[in-house]
Amino acid sequence: MAESLPPIYNFPPLYTCQPNVLIREQQLTTWCDLLLEFSKKNKAWCLSQEGTIVGELETSAKSIFKNETIQRTAPAPFVDQIWNRMVETKKAVKFDNGQYLILWRSLEHWSSVFLQWFETAGKLNQVVTLYELLEGDETLEWEFHEMPQKLCELCLQKLRDRGRATLLKEQNKIVGVKVL
Repeated sequence: MAESLPPIYNFPPLYTCQPNVLIREQQLTTWCDLLLEFSKKNKAWCLSQEGTIVGELETSAKSIFKNETIQRTAPAPFVDQIWNRMVETKKAVKFDNGQYLILWRSLEHWSSVFLQWFETAGKLNQVVTLYELLEGDETLEWEFHEMPQKLCELCLQKLRDRGRATLLKEQNKIVGVKVL
């Protein structure tokens, strides 16, 4: 894991909450940047509180907060501060189960990418299921392909709020979208 991250990841003081407020602010910013870069490189949409990748079928055992190369681990209270900063800066969305959706792009940006796909694919004013949008062959080359449905729903709600989409629900669950 360390080889795919910038050299700062191997800097031992990064793993200890710094007492100086200015240094700690920079440290939290650095951790946020590392989480975003790690998630984007690994197409990890969701991370656990402990910093492991959460997938549809399994969870990885390696935590980004544990660096075996330098034998350092960020303590749990400091990890909480990092996650709080990620949520405050809208770089992550926390769910009740202690998992975080990582926003290496903002919800607004993702909603614009979805809109671009609808325009490019000629799907405006047509109903598209979330399965087609996230798993279908037509989106294979798009960055949002295989995005978790929870994140997709948040992005589509942004389109709805802008008056560009109608969300189709079944049993209180979004199943499709029609982009105008």
